[in-house]
Amino acid sequence: MKKWIFLPLIVSMITVQAQSLKDALYGGKLRTDSGTVLRKGDDLSSKIDTSRKKPVEAEKAKPVALSLDSSMKNGNNLPDVTIKAPMTTEAAVKDNNKTWKTFSDSVISMLKQEVIPSKKLKKGAYFVLVDYEIGLDGQVTIMKVIPTPESAFLEEQVKERLSIDTPKLNPVLDGNGKPRKVVKRVNFTLTKD
Repeated sequence: MKKWIFLPLIVSMITVQAQSLKDALYGGKLRTDSGTVLRKGDDLSSKIDTSRKKPVEAEKAKPVALSLDSSMKNGNNLPDVTIKAPMTTEAAVKDNNKTWKTFSDSVISMLKQEVIPSKKLKKGAYFVLVDYEIGLDGQVTIMKVIPTPESAFLEEQVKERLSIDTPKLNPVLDGNGKPRKVVKRVNFTLTKD
């Protein structure tokens, strides 16, 4: 009889502990460390992340003091000075994604109108994978175009169309605010009926 009372007590203790572990994990209190395994007897206080990262705030524009020379004593012909806050990395990435999306959509529609009806392509669906690199100055270079199933004609046409009018994107900044090269990958599907 005592064993039956003891069993629900143990089960309730296990579920209470599991619930707090689940809350800590999904609540963002536990650090993600893919190389470790949490065991039954582990101390969770060593795994809890107490150093919350605060979002980086953009630098505020500071007013500029203008010195007036003798020709501008009356103040009517002051130069128009506007100062822009530096673009944050997140804004640059969102802007890059938006710019690339509109560019790639226009290229895909052009491919559907001009290349897909060609007799050099067989009927079916073509999955196209494109690797491109954003340089230090924001210049975009098309690295690889891989159509599946393979088609040298389609590969050549996609690479040519993407290289014709490629937009210049914002350089991607690293943690120190310096530009770095970034390789991105995008894919789309073309279907010939």
